[in-house]
Amino acid sequence: MNRTTAGSLRLAAAASALVALAGCPFHPRAPQPRPREGEWARERDDATRRVILYDGVQHRATATATYLSPAVREARARRLAEWLDWTPKELDQRLAQERAEADAAEEFLVALFTADPRENELDAPKSVWRVALKVGTEDLLATRITAIRQDATMVELFPYVGPFDVVYRVLLPHSPSGSIVGRPFVLQLASALGKLDLDFGAPSPKPVDEPWQPVPPP
Repeated sequence: MNRTTAGSLRLAAAASALVALAGCPFHPRAPQPRPREGEWARERDDATRRVILYDGVQHRATATATYLSPAVREARARRLAEWLDWTPKELDQRLAQERAEADAAEEFLVALFTADPRENELDAPKSVWRVALKVGTEDLLATRITAIRQDATMVELFPYVGPFDVVYRVLLPHSPSGSIVGRPFVLQLASALGKLDLDFGAPSPKPVDEPWQPVPPP
């Protein structure tokens, strides 16, 4: 086969591929709006922090947490209404539920990875972790911690959740000094392994919207 014939065959193959591609419809991305777009993404990213715990060069744990403030709760409900095509009545019911839960306790969604899976047990009756909210001089211990099953809704809402994370719902008492919205505070996970201080007193340098991947220590 000479060069001219080979070139003609390549052009013919490319043309055939373009014709086939032209016949294939381009489907829109799903879901819409996208998980990293819109009001929900902005509220979630502003309320999310991540911290990584090392012992020298040994990685021990990574925690990512989102503070479910009233504004974050409302944005999440409205995003779910768009994705799930809720009726106005369904949305109103969910918003009322979110307001009631916000009035009852402070809440964080925490995704935790530990190098040793046996240490990923925040919800254990005698967990190795002490979970507390630090607001000024106040030290508010978690009142309830529940592991949450990862499903499609969870991962789309919180795209930083990775396949090896365990996700927890963490409830804590309200600060006696008033709402923590707009105030500096720290959600602390402390153990004999070390402390994971999720500092909400300063803005996150960049959105935390990807699963954590092992990296060398800084």
